[in-house]
Amino acid sequence: MFSKILWLFFLPFPVLAGFFCPSCAADLSPILPASQPPIVSVKVLPEPIFRGAPGRVLVAGLPADAAVSGSFRDAPIFFFDNKGVMVGLFGADIMLKPGEYPLTVTYGSGSAAETKTVTVSVTDKSYGVRDIKVPQSQVDLSPEDLERVRVERIAVTKALNFKSPARLWSGEFIEPVRGRINSSFGRQTRLNGVLNARPHAGADYLVGEGTPVAAPADGVVILTGNHFFAGNSVYIDHGQGLISMYFHLSKIDAVEGQSIKRGEILGLVGKTGRVTGAHLHYGIYINGARIDPPVFRQMTATLAGDPYLPESALYD
Repeated sequence: MFSKILWLFFLPFPVLAGFFCPSCAADLSPILPASQPPIVSVKVLPEPIFRGAPGRVLVAGLPADAAVSGSFRDAPIFFFDNKGVMVGLFGADIMLKPGEYPLTVTYGSGSAAETKTVTVSVTDKSYGVRDIKVPQSQVDLSPEDLERVRVERIAVTKALNFKSPARLWSGEFIEPVRGRINSSFGRQTRLNGVLNARPHAGADYLVGEGTPVAAPADGVVILTGNHFFAGNSVYIDHGQGLISMYFHLSKIDAVEGQSIKRGEILGLVGKTGRVTGAHLHYGIYINGARIDPPVFRQMTATLAGDPYLPESALYD
C-alpha cells in the first residue's frame, strides 16, 4: 500500500491533474478574447467640397462579401471595390447652395445592417461670367421650337435618370479631345446682354471642326440625336449613375445601345445647335449632379492612390 502511494507521489503534475480531475485539462487552456466585430470606418474626400465638384466616400473594414449602399441628397450612391476599400462617387451639383448636408452609408444586411451618417460641407466657388451673342430667334423661341425643346427634354431627362447598377468603367478617364478649354464649367452666361441664372454645365473645348471625339472611358451609348440647343449629341452611361455627354457634333458615329470603349471615336466636333462657332461641349453627371469634367478626370486619376483609412478617420 505504501509503495502505491509513493508511486503516485512521483507522477508528473499534469498526469496527476488528469488522474484526479479529468476536466481540469480544459481549465489549463489559454483564455481567448471574445471575437469583436470589425471596425468600419467611413470618410468623405475631399472635405470640404465646393459646389460643382465630385466627391467620394470610402468605407474600410468591411468583410469581402458585405453589402454596402449610400445616399446623398436623396440620390443613391453605388459602391465598388478599390484595393479592399469600398468607394462610392457622389457630386455637389453646380447649383447646390453652400452648407452642410448629410451623407448616409448602410452596410450589412437584415437585422445586422448598420447605418452611419457623415456631414458633407459644401463651399461656394466663383466661376465667372461669359458673354454670348446669338440670333434673337434662338432666345425668344417660336411655339414650334418650344414644343421641340419640350420633347427633347423628356428624352434627355430619361437618359440622365438612367442608373445601371454595374460599374462599366475603370482606370483614369481620358480627355475626349486635346485642346484649350474656351469656356470653363460653372460660368454664368450673359446671353445677348441678359444674365442667365443657369450656369454652364460643361467644359467647352475650342478645337477645329471635324476633330475626332473619343470616349473618355468604357460605357454604353444610351442616347443620340439632334437637339435644338445641343445640336448633334451623344450620351454615354458609364454605370452606377455616371453619365457623360458630348454636344454640337458635326457627325455622330456612335449608335444607341452600342458598347463603347475608352478611346473609341463617337463623333466629330462641329457647330450644330445654339453655338457661335465650332467646339465640343463635354459634360459629366453623377446621379443627376452636374460636375466639372476636368476635376472629375483628376479624381479618377487619384483613385488608385486612395489609402486604407486609419483609425483616426473614423466617424461614429
